[in-house]
Amino acid sequence: MDLATFFGDEGVDIFSRVAIEDLPDADRASVLEFLPPARSVIVFGKEVPVPVYRMPPREKTQQMLRIAESLDDAAGRLAGRLEREGIPALPVPLFLPVRVVDGRVQGVVRLKHIAAAGGLGEIGKNTLLLNPRFGPQLLLAGVVAGSPVQEAGYRNTGAPLCTGCGACIRACPEGAIGPDGVDAFRCRTIRAWVPPPVVPAVKWLLRRQLLLRGMAPLAPLVARTATIRCSLCVTGCPAFPGAEGER
Repeated sequence: MDLATFFGDEGVDIFSRVAIEDLPDADRASVLEFLPPARSVIVFGKEVPVPVYRMPPREKTQQMLRIAESLDDAAGRLAGRLEREGIPALPVPLFLPVRVVDGRVQGVVRLKHIAAAGGLGEIGKNTLLLNPRFGPQLLLAGVVAGSPVQEAGYRNTGAPLCTGCGACIRACPEGAIGPDGVDAFRCRTIRAWVPPPVVPAVKWLLRRQLLLRGMAPLAPLVARTATIRCSLCVTGCPAFPGAEGER
């Protein structure tokens, strides 16, 4: 199928199709666990406009959810079209299930890392994907497919975007960003829902994949009641237009 036309119709800003053999070993293993006949991952994203980050938390959350859900819907439609063409395909879940690896929470398929492998940018110290055009302002979705790579989308061929300045680390009010990545449970947004005393119990639950799959249909309802309280890991990055820096 013509991915460029499909994504143009969906209002997607950027995409890439990444061959399974081009993925790092850990990501290749997780993709094959997710869909054993996988031969590629189609990863794509939409920009979160700068004014959204300046909105009050509730309005900001609503706008980001709107963008994320539009990407999730596009992933479902793309997977459906591929299936009708006889190609095994699964959309990567927007919310649940997730998994815990080395004490860190991550998606069952790490879309940011796959996007970086596909030439869409690089991973910054804030663990976000930094793209030459959109900086750290992209939300991502993806589809794992049983077809080989036949075309690619945008490719980053420019200079490195992350300078290692550490502005994102200093901007985080809870010190959630460290040398080993982001501790999600120290993030101000997550701490509002998961206070420190219950973190061990939540990590235990996240390791129970069958339980998470059963809870997955409820995740969008829970997400709509949540609030993104802080975006300083994005807006404090020099790659963000008019970076805020520390507070």
